[in-house]
Amino acid sequence: MADTTATTLAVGLLRHTDAGNGMPLNDLVWLTSAAFVPIASLLATAGRWADLFGRRRVLVIGLLVFVAGGIATLTLPSWPMVLAARAVQGAGAAAMIPASLAVLLGELPEQQRRGAIALWSSASGLGCLLMQAGGGWLATAFGWRALFAPVVVTGALLLVACVWLPPGTSRVPARTRPDMLGAWLLAASIATIVLAISKITAWGVNSAWLACAALVLLVAALGQARRHRVPAIDLTLWRRPGFSWGWLATWGFGVLSYGLLTLQPLYLLQLGFPMLEVALWLTPTSVAVAVTAWLGGKVVRKLGPYGLIYLGAAVCGGSCVVALAQTSPTLWGLAASVGVGIGVGALAPGTSMATTLTAQPHQYASAVGAAVMSRMVGGAVGVATVSVIIDHPFMTGPMGGLASALAVCVAVSVLIGSLALVKMLRMPYATGEVMVLVPRRMLLELRTTLATVAAEADALLPAHQTGERPANSHATAIPTQRRATAPAMRANAGSPTRTLGGTLVRSSEGLSSWQ
Repeated sequence: MADTTATTLAVGLLRHTDAGNGMPLNDLVWLTSAAFVPIASLLATAGRWADLFGRRRVLVIGLLVFVAGGIATLTLPSWPMVLAARAVQGAGAAAMIPASLAVLLGELPEQQRRGAIALWSSASGLGCLLMQAGGGWLATAFGWRALFAPVVVTGALLLVACVWLPPGTSRVPARTRPDMLGAWLLAASIATIVLAISKITAWGVNSAWLACAALVLLVAALGQARRHRVPAIDLTLWRRPGFSWGWLATWGFGVLSYGLLTLQPLYLLQLGFPMLEVALWLTPTSVAVAVTAWLGGKVVRKLGPYGLIYLGAAVCGGSCVVALAQTSPTLWGLAASVGVGIGVGALAPGTSMATTLTAQPHQYASAVGAAVMSRMVGGAVGVATVSVIIDHPFMTGPMGGLASALAVCVAVSVLIGSLALVKMLRMPYATGEVMVLVPRRMLLELRTTLATVAAEADALLPAHQTGERPANSHATAIPTQRRATAPAMRANAGSPTRTLGGTLVRSSEGLSSWQ
């Protein structure tokens, strides 16, 4: 996220200074799109391979590629070569993102995973904060390329830190080949659709043809995934309850967050603020993102992921409405900026939990890859939409383009909030089912009792198989208390009421499984 923030600052600086050589905004946005395309296209495949071949291994490969691309961005002279270097960085980031969160979730107990996702999300806000706090000084003192220097140094340090990460194991037999054809088809389809979205204004009808080609490639990738033993797309993930809803919410979050991330510095630079002051004005937003994302891990226990998404969308939309009423930087404008940070900070962990935690533990990297891929595709839509609307506004006035872009952000916030609200109304407690929380002590009692019964059954089994009574007489003696409770357990087997440690637990349709 520090790298993404550096890109948005660089685009604004190149647009409003001589460093951009008068290039139009559509060409400058390629600095962002060049990284977006490989990130979005490779995320799902990289997450799948991290689950199959080892999460630390994929993380290290991603860091190596990312650092190499960053060094090239700093040193290569021409604009096309810089864009190629940004594409290399995007490929490295695509491997880093799903592997990093999967390493965390795979090593933590279940009750700590929501907190881990919240901290992982707040790290995004921290990356934005640090880049915005120091980015203005770097760009002023050393030029726009210097904005990418801190992420290169950080990547090198993270490579050293990977030595202390758990190595992980491969879940694929040594001689089994991964689905390379499916991986290429999936990457090509997503890259094509992101490219079509990013250049829709410049290419016109050709973008529509690209979108059709992307659809054909995606269908071919899905067909290959159904045939291969180790597919590049984990189709079982999409059958998990709630994953598709979380994926859609994440896509909307990508449209909103990257649109706002692009819009904020352009708004301040158009008002005539120097780059150093722009970075300082954006700092409260990043602080709000980091703090709110961390607090989201605590609030989500009461609200649930979709409650957190609804809250974030409402705050984002309201803040954009307040910003629309401002024609110059004021305290209300600063409050709106902080409100946007709070909304994004709530949406980040909410959408991550809504997708990732629906997966099985061995699918975590695949789920993160698919979810962040959705966010990046949404981000490409958001950046392209903001760029088009600023140049072709539907509102009038000296700030018509920026006001039009803010109005679109309000509409996207409403859509995300509506989706979260519909999902909450469809949750189990809205259909008559009851979620039962069982105290840990009772579960421990149940586990101990079942372990004892299992041991006694193992002792009785040889005697029943040979028709003889075992020599050890008390091996067949079932305690009176357990023998007395056995009929009660059989009597309650089909009843919606269950007995556990002397406590009655009732649900509307019977309790089919314990969690």
